[in-house]
Amino acid sequence: MLVPSWHPWTDPRSGGSAAHPERYALLAGADGAYLGLSDGTERIEPVADPALAWIFHTHDRAVAAARDIAAVYGEPVDVVRLS
Repeated sequence: MLVPSWHPWTDPRSGGSAAHPERYALLAGADGAYLGLSDGTERIEPVADPALAWIFHTHDRAVAAARDIAAVYGEPVDVVRLS
């Protein structure tokens, strides 16, 4: 019997609403603030609370975003795993 290997966090039909086992955020700046998205303009801005941070559900996507942001702003951006 073949058991399907379905994981809700890898299902593109879930629209990102499924429970994800991993969460990553970005840290930047001298003060080590998390990076988040502003409500109205969707600009990247520093936030103090990880609950307000821009959350990634795969390490690869978080690293790709960190590299892109670092290239634009010229500052290092760290990827951290949230519990």
